[in-house]
Amino acid sequence: MTSKNHFDVCVIGTGAGGGVMIDRLTAAGFKVVALQRGPELDGSDFKKDAGDELKNVVRRQVFAPDLLETFRPDADSPTESGRFNPLAHCVGGTMTIWAGWAWRFMPDEFRVLSKEGPVSGASLADWPVTYEELEPYYERAEWDFGVSGDAGSNKFEGVRHRGYPNPPHPPRAGSRIFTTAAAKLGLHTFPIPMAINSQTYDGRPACVYRGACQQYGCPIDAKATSLSVSLPRALETGNLELRSSSLAVEILVGKDGQAKGVRYIDQSSPTLEAREVFAKQIVVAGNSIGTSHLLLLSKSTRFPDGLANSSGQVGRNLTFHTVPAVHFTLDQPTFTFTGNEVHRGLDNFHPSDPARGFIRGGVIADHNFLVKQPLVYALAAQSGHPTAGKWGPSFKEYLRDFPRTMTIAAVLEDLPMEKNGVDVDPLVKDKWNVPVARITHGQHPNDVAMFNWFEARMLEIAAAAKPTEVWAGKTPGLDIRQGPMKGSGHIMGTCRMGNNPSRSVVDKWCRSHDVPNLWIVDGSVFPTSGGYNPTLTILANAYRVADRFVSEVRRGNVK
Repeated sequence: MTSKNHFDVCVIGTGAGGGVMIDRLTAAGFKVVALQRGPELDGSDFKKDAGDELKNVVRRQVFAPDLLETFRPDADSPTESGRFNPLAHCVGGTMTIWAGWAWRFMPDEFRVLSKEGPVSGASLADWPVTYEELEPYYERAEWDFGVSGDAGSNKFEGVRHRGYPNPPHPPRAGSRIFTTAAAKLGLHTFPIPMAINSQTYDGRPACVYRGACQQYGCPIDAKATSLSVSLPRALETGNLELRSSSLAVEILVGKDGQAKGVRYIDQSSPTLEAREVFAKQIVVAGNSIGTSHLLLLSKSTRFPDGLANSSGQVGRNLTFHTVPAVHFTLDQPTFTFTGNEVHRGLDNFHPSDPARGFIRGGVIADHNFLVKQPLVYALAAQSGHPTAGKWGPSFKEYLRDFPRTMTIAAVLEDLPMEKNGVDVDPLVKDKWNVPVARITHGQHPNDVAMFNWFEARMLEIAAAAKPTEVWAGKTPGLDIRQGPMKGSGHIMGTCRMGNNPSRSVVDKWCRSHDVPNLWIVDGSVFPTSGGYNPTLTILANAYRVADRFVSEVRRGNVK
């Protein structure tokens, strides 16, 4: 063993949270090794696959081709194997294929238990950090990642002290239709903040509006990601050793109970050799599934139930976002397949109102997930469309409507339940002979009530647009009335942060209660899911944790 295999910090995962930690710690002078289970891709790879909708979106063969998970709706049901979450395992993580929605959570989304009180069957909790504490870090994330938006245009957002660095993107035809229809009902829309350049920013070009962001890498780096922002800065310091194709399978623990290193499978080795790397501090940022799965795999005499799991909370409280959608066709072009994934949103229904028959809420937006590209649109013909069929004249007519069709969709806060979570499948192993992550996920009745109510509101907006056809529901994997969601692009919970070590995995600084040199900086630490896409909050929280990390080192509290 040589000193070249010993570092100040080992970061597992290079996505949103891991990327920020790598960036800030290398800038502070720490020697960092980063492990990423997938390969290192770049713009040339994204250009090669840029137009391949089948490979990227339908078959998901580009970014995590070897992903295997199992799923069950509850502990009494059999499991099924497959791939249920649209993850990316390349350097840069899943942020590489995100759509760019860059929301700040609302202030009350950090104190759900205090606001709503206990709810039967749910495991509500307040965050140990407030919006006010996170606000300066939201600002830093927005300016580092070049968010485009119109500060103040959403009257429901929390207080901000600085605007966005880039102006909002111009609306497409469908966005104007959405805005006009909403206004007829007294609803106000606004430009959705997007971490995609509307103009040249920080050396990265403006978006060219190809309409292929979510599930694709950006070949020109107009979309801000860990790969285009955080990691290049870290590499420039000379303090980062990036090890791609390195699948972490165990966090190693010393006799003192401290984490001392990571055992990983070197996928670039012809023999898939197991290697070890050692560091004074370990940072885990493998997403809610990957992080909890790794901790549970890391069993030892000292930690028989998995690392950092004296509370029994590792893997619990998994949350997704429910996404009701309404599709409609007009007698004019909507061009939904162009531009960003979304352009305008409305938050009138976001504030919680128990009088509706449920608590919490979410955002509604003009969305392109059905009309993203032709293959997705064709394959979605059975998603509740009243006449399309599978073949023949009616199906052809449905395909001809592609340029005139649009979708309105909501991102809704679902309630955490302790029984929803991730564990290690006792029977199924992946190609590396590692037991896979097993997802257990059901829906709380509150989720279904909220889903129905928001769908009704979106049908009202669609009707105000004077459509020729409207259809809703039956979207495979999204309509929770047909069964619980098996996966999501928004995965939160499983390593909850909190002040009580018996009910949480990490403290408010995302430092393990059990293992003081173990930190977690991804969406797994979220106590509740919020009614917005989570990535900007992951980024902001990682900036906050990184500042604390550096401060604690300077005080001598981190060795």
